[in-house]
Amino acid sequence: MNFNLKGLKIAFIGGGDPCGEILDILTGTGLKELDIKVLMVADTLKNTRGILQAQALGIPTTTDYSQVCDLVGLDLILKLKNDKVLACILEKVNTERVSIIDLDSYRAMSFISFLKTEEEKIRVREKIGDKDICREDLVALFDAFSDRMIEITDKKNAYLKTEREDLIEMEKELSQVIQGSMIPTFIVNNEHILTHWNRACEELTGHAAYELVGTDRQWVPFRSAKRPTMADIIVGQMSEEEVIEYYGSSWRKSKIIKEAYEAEEFFPHLGERGKWIFFTAAPIKSPDGKIIGAIETLRDQTEDKKAQEEIELQDQELSRLYEKYKASEEKYRSLFNNNPNPIFIIDQQTLEILDINHRVQNDYGYSIIELLGRPFLEMGDQNDETIKEGLKGLKTGEAILFTKKRHYKKSKEAFFVNMKVVNATYRHRDVLIASATDMTESVEKETQLIQAGKLATLGTMAAGMAHEINQPLNVIQICADLILKMIKKGIAIPDDELVMMAGDIIDNVARASGVIKHVRDFARQSERDLKKMNLNDPIHDVFKVLGHQLTVHSVKVRLELAPDLPEIRAEHNRLEQVFINLVTNAIDAMDERSEKADKSEGPVEKQLVIKTFTVGKEVIAKVSDTGIGMSEAVKRKIFEPFFTTKETGKGTGLGTSISFGIIKDYGGIIEIESVEGNGACFTIKFPIIE
Repeated sequence: MNFNLKGLKIAFIGGGDPCGEILDILTGTGLKELDIKVLMVADTLKNTRGILQAQALGIPTTTDYSQVCDLVGLDLILKLKNDKVLACILEKVNTERVSIIDLDSYRAMSFISFLKTEEEKIRVREKIGDKDICREDLVALFDAFSDRMIEITDKKNAYLKTEREDLIEMEKELSQVIQGSMIPTFIVNNEHILTHWNRACEELTGHAAYELVGTDRQWVPFRSAKRPTMADIIVGQMSEEEVIEYYGSSWRKSKIIKEAYEAEEFFPHLGERGKWIFFTAAPIKSPDGKIIGAIETLRDQTEDKKAQEEIELQDQELSRLYEKYKASEEKYRSLFNNNPNPIFIIDQQTLEILDINHRVQNDYGYSIIELLGRPFLEMGDQNDETIKEGLKGLKTGEAILFTKKRHYKKSKEAFFVNMKVVNATYRHRDVLIASATDMTESVEKETQLIQAGKLATLGTMAAGMAHEINQPLNVIQICADLILKMIKKGIAIPDDELVMMAGDIIDNVARASGVIKHVRDFARQSERDLKKMNLNDPIHDVFKVLGHQLTVHSVKVRLELAPDLPEIRAEHNRLEQVFINLVTNAIDAMDERSEKADKSEGPVEKQLVIKTFTVGKEVIAKVSDTGIGMSEAVKRKIFEPFFTTKETGKGTGLGTSISFGIIKDYGGIIEIESVEGNGACFTIKFPIIE
């Protein structure tokens, strides 16, 4: 790598660590005389070393790669990132005026070495130009320059050693795959030297690997004179005319694998009487598209040449092997993009989006450029602490499920998803992989069902509401009647009595208004908006509308609610519905026991007890009654939709099922203790917000 740096105007695409190291050199004092200018650093990720360093140096940065193409006076683009969107963006660059250098990890290291060498050359030239320099100084300068060059060379060698070790590991893995294959397979390199000859090949041809590997004698098992195998044809990139010269009409291009050839021939030298062999060869390419070898597989067709199904199976197996050797990202990208659910790849530390599949673009309406580098939490309710806490606390290999979470499309349309998140490794970095499943239809139906349950509950509360409103109306009526009589009789009403009656009217208007507002709020369809709340609050509100009903049914209520309960995350409206359902069911159960009680048993005490308290990391509520109780069979079915023990027309069987669903949504559980004929106790547990 050698070219003139003087006066260059440079832009970077990719702001990772290599970018930061190159910026250190270009903006340092060593290359100052070359007057190099860095015009811009572009990267979709905002917290990389190069981006942060450029911002500190006052160099413009951007997340929009296309801005690089619009720079005026640009001479050189250093491409340090392999992003799939770059190919179409960089097509706009005038390559006659602007050079583009694609720096993979090795080339980036070589470029850094080149810059350091240029620094050293400048430093040496400056010292040699000193008129007072003596011979000893020149020797010392030469030694220092040599040491610097040796240091740079050693770094290159160390890098190449690591690369070599990686290649050796890949070679071992490749050999294991080849040797373990049941299909006869051999590989030649770009110099036509045989590198692999598996056991299946040995069994088919009778020639051992040690006789052939390392030579160009792969033709020996098949021919009496030297002639290229199909793998040699591929490596040599022979023309179709040359292929016809060797294989006549017995060969054809593969319909399954691009650039692969296949043929079928009879080989009289194989076995005792010769064998019909169907063989396929395909190129093995380096990442830059150069052919570095070829793989050939063989199939014995002697028994049944017409077994077309076997041929297709062989092609599929070759295709699988070919894709594995190629080890391209395309295979994984296809699986990723064709997943039926939206998938996000998220940085484990910053929670920024690193990658998305096509389904995200389809379902959310964003392009990949709009989402890369964006905080993942912005896809939903940013105030939902449960998601942030869950993601931050996820350990390696663990997974977590978030249910019925609200997300937003680009159009601001809200929808609900179930989200499974896994802590994993992606491209050698720790990430979170989040898969979202659209649950909007299910949530809407559930909301409608809950609303239907509320309306049914309001029907049972009607008498209580009428009483609660009638009481303050009676007080207002009495006060109004008294004032009217006094006026008709011409009797002056003392000021203190007027004030007292006005106060009674105001208080009772407020009482009636409060009852109406509470009923209206309860009847309103609630949204899935989880908030911090005290469990005692919805319990207290139950008795605003059911107080009269409890009195009419002669039910004694004992509330033992612990003060200063820790907060839970839930919805007041829906929890009130749960406790109203439990209380009304308790009233019905106690009425039923009272009706069935023998005269000898005497009157049955109807007592409802509600307790709240804390145990460990849970807030607990217990609702117990002295009702008819339930059998084991009823307890097993009590939470099933439409199951009821009441007479036809007196219950839908939805209330308890809906309550179970609401409690489960908030991470809680509900348990039943009951003995038939002797009451029941429902225990509800919710996790405390930590």
